Amino acid sequence: MASAIYWDTSVLLKLYAEEPDSEHYRGILCLRTEQVAISFLHRVELLYALAAKEQRGEIAVGQAETLYASFRKHRGEGRFLEIPWGEDVENAAHEALTTCKNHEPPVPLRSLDGFHLGAIRAAGIQTIITTDLRFRAAAECLGLDLC
Repeated sequence: MASAIYWDTSVLLKLYAEEPDSEHYRGILCLRTEQVAISFLHRVELLYALAAKEQRGEIAVGQAETLYASFRKHRGEGRFLEIPWGEDVENAAHEALTTCKNHEPPVPLRSLDGFHLGAIRAAGIQTIITTDLRFRAAAECLGLDLC
């Protein structure tokens, strides 16, 4: 696998919808040389996160679809390394669950965390960027590097 860093949806969102720390993450994007890795989950999670922002009035009506269209355009242009789904992701997710469950203290995983971690491990990616504290704890438990 090419040199890549897995951008969790929590930070990918900041690249498309303006948040107080969006500029910080855009700066990281500019400074890093690794490809931005995503999984199939990002397609759904980003769409729902943008729609939630629109529903809460954080972005203008209609903006969610516009921003999501930009993401789809960027995917189509090959700006992301998209991790393919297969049995390897399932197996890696299972291993991640076992490791986190047996850690002292145990690190609880949500099912979507497991999917993300399975994709990361199946792709051989070592570094992730996320703002999700539970996801960070699971990544640390699995020996992944945090950005």
